[in-house]
Amino acid sequence: MLELLAQNFAIVGGLLAAIPVFLHMLRRTPAARMPFSIVRFLPSTLPVTTRRSRLQHWPLMLLRILAVILLALAFSRPFQRLTVERSRSTETGRRLAILLDGSASMRRDGLRDALQNELRNVTSDLSPQDIVSITRYSTISQPLLTSEEWRQADPGSRQSLIDRALENYEPDWRATDTGRAMLEAADEVSRERSQDSEETVRKVIVITDFQEGSQLDVLRSGAWPDNVTSDLHPVAPAETGNAGLSLSEDRKSGRIRVRLTNSGDSTSGQYTLQPFDKDGKPAGTAIQADVAPGQRRTLTLPDFSAGAPQIAGVELVGDSHPFDNVADLPTVEKQVHRVAHVGTIDANDSETMRYYLQRVLDGDESEPIEVIDLLQPDSLAVPPPADIRLVFVTDKVPENLLEPLRAFVNRGGVILIAMASVEMAESVKPLLPDLVSVEEATVADYAMLSSPDLTSSLLAPFADARFADFSSIRIWHHRILKMTEPATQSKVLARFDSGGPAILETLNASGGRIYTMATGWQPADSQWALSSRFPPMISRLLRIAYPKQSGNQIFEAGTAIVPTEMIDGSQWTLVAPDGTTSSSSNLKTPSAETLTPDGNREAGADKTPAAIVLDTPGRWRLSSEAPEGPQSMDLLVTVAASESRTAPLPRGQLQAMGLSAAKVSDADGAPVNPDTASQLDATELESRQKFWRYFLIAGMSCLLLESVLTGLLEKRQQVASVQ
Repeated sequence: MLELLAQNFAIVGGLLAAIPVFLHMLRRTPAARMPFSIVRFLPSTLPVTTRRSRLQHWPLMLLRILAVILLALAFSRPFQRLTVERSRSTETGRRLAILLDGSASMRRDGLRDALQNELRNVTSDLSPQDIVSITRYSTISQPLLTSEEWRQADPGSRQSLIDRALENYEPDWRATDTGRAMLEAADEVSRERSQDSEETVRKVIVITDFQEGSQLDVLRSGAWPDNVTSDLHPVAPAETGNAGLSLSEDRKSGRIRVRLTNSGDSTSGQYTLQPFDKDGKPAGTAIQADVAPGQRRTLTLPDFSAGAPQIAGVELVGDSHPFDNVADLPTVEKQVHRVAHVGTIDANDSETMRYYLQRVLDGDESEPIEVIDLLQPDSLAVPPPADIRLVFVTDKVPENLLEPLRAFVNRGGVILIAMASVEMAESVKPLLPDLVSVEEATVADYAMLSSPDLTSSLLAPFADARFADFSSIRIWHHRILKMTEPATQSKVLARFDSGGPAILETLNASGGRIYTMATGWQPADSQWALSSRFPPMISRLLRIAYPKQSGNQIFEAGTAIVPTEMIDGSQWTLVAPDGTTSSSSNLKTPSAETLTPDGNREAGADKTPAAIVLDTPGRWRLSSEAPEGPQSMDLLVTVAASESRTAPLPRGQLQAMGLSAAKVSDADGAPVNPDTASQLDATELESRQKFWRYFLIAGMSCLLLESVLTGLLEKRQQVASVQ
């Protein structure tokens, strides 16, 4: 006999089934009126309506009633109870995979005690046949108790294993990935074979704060095993509400911005950002910030670089949960890069290349740039200073400057030569070993660039298809460069539409580079300076000449980095916020974990670069000794912004994600009464049988048949009215 899981739908369906009967009892007035001239002078009277004494089209009415009843039964979720209720003493052993949320949000006051109490309640009624495993999870999973350890232990000592797991439990600073942890545990449980019976109950039990920042989307696409159920045990902190800080970088201005997140269950919307110095003491003026519960606000902090003392970070004041209330700020001051120029010293003549170059360099607000002229007004040429790594050549080079420029390239410098004339090209010819001769090109109308090498260092910013087209740049005059065949040190990065080299890259054995343009960017030669490609190209040259040797990068706690990919030099040192030091020669430190770049633990020899996990929020300092001098970089690690969204999710969120076998236990850990246990068994039976699908198909079939009969009756009535 079938039972109903949602009886309310059956009751409502029974009431709705009377509607077709009521509609069939009503008399309908004629839809159309036909005037007759013979009765136009007679007084009009209203028709007298009477109740029908008998039903018409009763098969149609029965179909409609049956369709309503079947649809109501489908929504009431019927099932057939195949087995009788059984007590725990007669159950077979269960396979329980217990997941303990160990993300950063579990550091709130009261959650650790609540989790421990909930775990004790879950394991209070274990039988000797049960198999248990306990795992702590965040974005990674850490086994605290394996099923193999449980099987090998004596039943009388298994409680000590649970106590040991509780002692080893400690939340980390990572984000919450509940969906991934549940799928991994369910897959492991489903693949295990029971030693006693094939009907072993397999269950994944999740003890978590179930906050909004939990990542559950993977449950939509992941395949949940049919033989595994889930049981959610949410726990609550001692006090609701939370606000947190995270960092972001404004790429346009280079300024660091602070994102303030206020959870939806917070009772306050007014907070204070208090700057502090390197010793952690309050410094500077506090900043008031208002953000409503459930909202986020991004603040651009004032420029603290000129302040005294220097501001090292900000702290959120007024929040009851401090785990995500501190954000370290950059402390590296901006450096002034100096570049050299060989050519006219008049930066205000719009007919020269210096004019447009100066505008691009002055427009870079992120890094101040100073231009040094190597040609003095008295025709005296000075060599490039030692701190300069980039030289622009836009005019003839004196012979006494050729040797200093050659030495500049030999020590790793970068030179950009824009050939404004054949005479200028002849003057720089000693710097280009592969250049044979230079001629002035004959251009009928204008020339264009073609075949750019977008994989080169100079043109890499234009690799996007939106910026890869250079055909809009018209070139009125250019030079024909004849190179040795084959060129030994030079590479063509772009050509004119005639096929001749337009941009060359000449590499030096010591790492120096010379980029040669066969045309100038002044208006008399081309439209280079007026195009949108010119500023990015100059900025790219600056980045090639002055790689970011010091600066700041922002990471979320738990991110794995490869130090050798972030800073020059194979010998590096990484200092954690607590002062613990990791180095390239010794990776075994309490705060560092050796991983491969994809996040897996290093198992073999040095097959892949060693990676370090930034597992603690704060300021990490990465430094190395490179050939050109010491380098350093601040790694600013913050708690993921998702962990600040601590408002609890709705209890039925797992079912909304498509997990039909999910159950939610009481948050206070109270034992489930027999009626509730019976209801949970009924839910499981219904989810497996799914009789509602058959009732839904039958109801839709009745509606389809009713539509066909209605159409036939209407056609018959139309034929009768015509006759």
